[in-house]
Order: sequence, then C-alpha cells, then structure tokens
Amino acid sequence: MATAGTSFQLELSIKNSETDDPIAFKVDGERFQGSTRTLKFCSNAKYKIVMVVKPPTEFYHMHIAGSDLPLHALNHTSGEYRTEWNTTGIDPTKQTTRQDISLTLQGPCGTLKKTLQSKFYNKDDSHADWGHKLESLVWSCAVDGHGTITVVNEEYK
Repeated sequence: MATAGTSFQLELSIKNSETDDPIAFKVDGERFQGSTRTLKFCSNAKYKIVMVVKPPTEFYHMHIAGSDLPLHALNHTSGEYRTEWNTTGIDPTKQTTRQDISLTLQGPCGTLKKTLQSKFYNKDDSHADWGHKLESLVWSCAVDGHGTITVVNEEYK
C-alpha cells in the first residue's frame, strides 16, 4: 500500500466497449496549451477502463469528465481495477479545438487529479480512429504527506 513519501506506477488502458479497440491519440506538438497529445473519444459511446497499479495501491473511486465511476477491483491485492465510462451527453469538440477533461482518483493514500487533453467526435466519424493506438497511458506517481498524488512522469505506449 502506498503511503506518504512513496511512489507507484499507474497504467491506464481505455478501449471501446463495443469493439474492444484501444482509443487513438494524436501528437499535436505545441499547438495547444494543455498537452502535446490529444486523446480521441466518441460522443455517446461506452469505454472500458482498466487500471493497474504497481505496487498494488488501493483506489475506490474515479471521476472523469463529470461522471462518477465505481472502481471494481479484480481482487484486493492485485492492484487491478476496471470500470466503464459512458460519454453520452458530451458534445463533439469543435474543429481546431481541444477539450480538457478532468480525471480524479481517490483512495486511502490520497487523491490524484490529472487533466487529459481530449477531442470528442460523433460516433460515426472515422477521424476518432485516426492516429496512434493507445495501448496504455503510464503515470509514475509520488505521494506526499498531505494526501496529494502527483504524476511525475507520463508515457504514452
């Protein structure tokens, strides 16, 4: 279990629930303020999110883009969690813009808050699938004495 002064690695994979295909991402360089990469999603779609934390660290709850999602532990010692996110109600992003969505994870060791630069497309728009496939998003995290979890390194695989 992570405690103050410790670190852990968190790996997120996000796949379309209907097709089991990983989401795509686009390298934008310095075009936008938030990030050099944009995650691509469809509006009115469901996504399976799998999270693996090493060493195993307990989390109860995920909040993403206004949705509260329960995390279902594979078992209590594996550090693997699953949840499903429904993007119904999120409008497609206007052309040449990006949408910053917030992701929050909560557990007994603290709270992690991260902004994800994203773009939402209509479900039938093939642009959502263009780009690199995101097998996983890997965050190296540090826990401070106040319950704040900080992402100190981010890797797109």
